[in-house]
Amino acid sequence: MPRPALPITAAFTDYIDHIGDRTTMYEAVAAHTGAQRVLYPGSYLDLAPSFVWPDVTYLDSDPRARRAFTDPDHARQLAVHRKRFPQDPRITFHPGDYTHTLATLPAEGWDLVISLYAGPVSEHATRCLRPGGWLLANNSHADAGLAALDPAYRLTAALHSDYGRYRLVAQALDRYLQPRPSPHPTREELRKRGRGITYTRPAGAYLFQYRPTT
Repeated sequence: MPRPALPITAAFTDYIDHIGDRTTMYEAVAAHTGAQRVLYPGSYLDLAPSFVWPDVTYLDSDPRARRAFTDPDHARQLAVHRKRFPQDPRITFHPGDYTHTLATLPAEGWDLVISLYAGPVSEHATRCLRPGGWLLANNSHADAGLAALDPAYRLTAALHSDYGRYRLVAQALDRYLQPRPSPHPTREELRKRGRGITYTRPAGAYLFQYRPTT
C-alpha cells in the first residue's frame, strides 16, 4: 500500500528543522526596524518571516518552493499556528528568478528586504525598497559585502547566533566588514567571485538601512 503524501506544510517545517529556526533573528530585526511589509527574494522554503511579520512576499525559482506555495493557504495555516502578531498573516508568492522578477514588482513597496544565501539580492531589490527601509543580508554570496560598498546602504547592526538564538549588536560597528587581508575587493571583484570574503569580525547577518542620495 503506498504511503500517504506528506502535508504541504511539512515541506516548510522540514526545512526549518534542517537549517535551524531563524525566528529569533527575525524578531530582533523586527524590534529594531519596526518593519511591517517584508520582501524575501530567494526565500526557498524559509517561512519563518511569516511567524514574525504580518505581510511577507516570497520569491523563488526553485520548483520545490513553487509546489509548496502553490496554495498560499497551506503556508498561512502554518503561520497562523506560529505567528507572534494579532492579525491574520498575509503571504504572497512570486515564482521566478529575482534578477528578472523583481523588476515587475511595485517600486518602493516594502519596508525590509531579506537576502540570505541567495546572491546579490541587494542590487536587484533596491527599486522595491522604500527610502529609509532596511536590508537584512548575510555574506554567503557576498551580498553583505556588496551592500557595504554601496553608498545608499548604511550598516546599522550585526546579528550573532548564540546556540541557535540571535542577538542584535548596534554598537562599535566600525569593527565589522573589515577585510582580512586588505584591501577590500571592489564590487566587480565580488560579483566575479560570487562568494563572500573573510572579515576580521564576522557576523551571522548584517542589517543595513537604505538611504538613497537622489
